[in-house]
Amino acid sequence: MSASFLLAKNGSKSAKANGVLLHSAYNPQIEGERFAQNAAADFIPKHVVVIEGALGYCVQPLRNRFCGAKISTIRFGQDFNESDNLWDAAFNLQGQSDGKENDFLAGLLFDFMGEEGLYQCLFLEWPPSARAWPKETKEAWNQIKAAMQKAKILLATHEHFAKRWLKNKAIFFERLERTLRMDKIQSPVLICASGPSLEESVNSIKKVRSKIFVCALSSAAGVLAYNKIQPDLVLSEDGGWWAKKHLDILRNEFLDVPLALEPESACPSVLLQKKEILPLCYDDDEISKKIFGALGLEYVEARRNGTVSGSAMELFLSLCKKEIYFAGLDLAPANGQSHARPNALQSEREEQDFRLRPKATRAAAEVMPSPSLEIYKNWFSACNLNGRKVFRIKGKSGFSNSLGQIKDINLKDFEEAIAAEKDRPQKNETSAQERPLPQKSERARTAREQILLWSQSDGFLTEIFPADSIIFRRSLDKAQKDERQKIIARKKQDLLDGVFGEKK
Repeated sequence: MSASFLLAKNGSKSAKANGVLLHSAYNPQIEGERFAQNAAADFIPKHVVVIEGALGYCVQPLRNRFCGAKISTIRFGQDFNESDNLWDAAFNLQGQSDGKENDFLAGLLFDFMGEEGLYQCLFLEWPPSARAWPKETKEAWNQIKAAMQKAKILLATHEHFAKRWLKNKAIFFERLERTLRMDKIQSPVLICASGPSLEESVNSIKKVRSKIFVCALSSAAGVLAYNKIQPDLVLSEDGGWWAKKHLDILRNEFLDVPLALEPESACPSVLLQKKEILPLCYDDDEISKKIFGALGLEYVEARRNGTVSGSAMELFLSLCKKEIYFAGLDLAPANGQSHARPNALQSEREEQDFRLRPKATRAAAEVMPSPSLEIYKNWFSACNLNGRKVFRIKGKSGFSNSLGQIKDINLKDFEEAIAAEKDRPQKNETSAQERPLPQKSERARTAREQILLWSQSDGFLTEIFPADSIIFRRSLDKAQKDERQKIIARKKQDLLDGVFGEKK
C-alpha cells in the first residue's frame, strides 16, 4: 500500500493511490457527508465500521447520523495513521509480524465488539478505497464474514446452554436435601484435574494425604477412587451432559465426601438428594442469588471461568491463605493420552470401538491439538496471582507448556514442601448450614416464582435468547419488531413449559 497526498480545491488534504483519488479533488467534506447520508441501514447500529476510510472525512457525518454508535475503520496499511484519532478504533487488516495477510482481523473485530456488537454493526466500504485496493477489500470482507460466523455460533451455543442451565437451576433448588457451609481452609490445597500427569502424582499424593486439603474436579474423581485416595471435596461446575457421566461414580464411591455445585451444574438428581451439597454461586448469576436469598440459603461465591480448573483455583485462593497445588493440569495431551485413566467418557467411548473404527483411530483424534486447551493455557499464563503461591506438579516427562506465574514443581520437591506441614485437624472445614432447608415444595415454588418473575425482564431475554433479543432491539420496522416479539414469546413459553413441566 502506498498513497500520495495533495490538496483539494477547497484547501483540504486529499490522497491518491494506484491511480485512484481517495477523496474529492474539490470538497472532501461534502463527499463524506453524502457517503454518510447514502449509507443503507435497515437497523439501528451500535457500531459502524468503514473499510479503509482513509483520511476520515466521513467520520463526523456518520456520528451525526448514527448517534451513539462507535465509528471505526479497517486499515490496509500505515499511510493514514495520523488520522486514526478521528475514529473510535482502527483495525489493521495485516499482521504486524510478517506483513502477510492472515485471519487475525476477525479476532480483532470480535475482541472489540463481541458477538452482540458484531450483530449490531453496520459494515461499509469507502468506494474509492475499494477501487484502489480490490484485493485487500475482498480480504477484509472475508475476515468480517469469519467474525460474523464465529458470533453466530457463539450466540447459538449460548442460547442452547442457557436453556439447559436454567433447567438445571430449577432441578437443583427442588431436589437438594442437605446443604453445607464452608470455613476457611488452614492447610495447603491440592486441586486434582484430569490431565495425564495425575497418574504420576498418585503415589506422592498418598504420602502427604494427611497434611493437605484435596479437591477432586469431577473428571478426576474416577482416578482418585481407582487409586483409593479420598478427597475432602468433589467440585463440578459444567452444565452439560458429560458432567453427569463424571459424577456417576459418586453413586457408590466417596459417599461421605461433600459435592460442590453451582445451580446450573448438571448433576444426577439422586446425588442432589443423597449427598451433602456445598452450594456455589457465580458472581454474575443474579437469578440464583435471588433464589438463594428467598430461601435463606448460604452459598460460596465463585467466579465464572472458561475452565473448571480456573474457577477452582480462584475459589481456593479466596478460601485458603496457604499454597495451592495442581495435579493433572497438563492442558495438553501427553504420552499418547488426553486424560488420566480411568476416565468416564473415555471408558464409554472404548465400548464403541470396533473393527472399522478401532481404538487407535479414536486415540489419535483425542491427542490432536485442542483449541479449547490452548485458550485455557493462555488464561492461566496471563492470570495475576498477586504474590500468591500456586504450583503445578510435574512428572518425569514434565510439561509441553508453561503457565506464567504458576510454577512447576517436581514430585520430590512437592513431597518435601508438604512434609513440613502439620497434619490436618480432624474437624472438617464444612458443616451443616444453621438455617434448616425449606421443604421441597417450598423450594420448587420459590424457584419457579423467581424464574417466572425474571422471565418478564429484558435481562432474561438478553441472557436466554441473545440472538432474538438483538434482532428485536435493532429492528426499525414495526412489523418486523412485532413478529420478532411473537417469536420470542412463543420460545419463552416453550422454554418455561420445559423447565417446569406444565403450561404456565
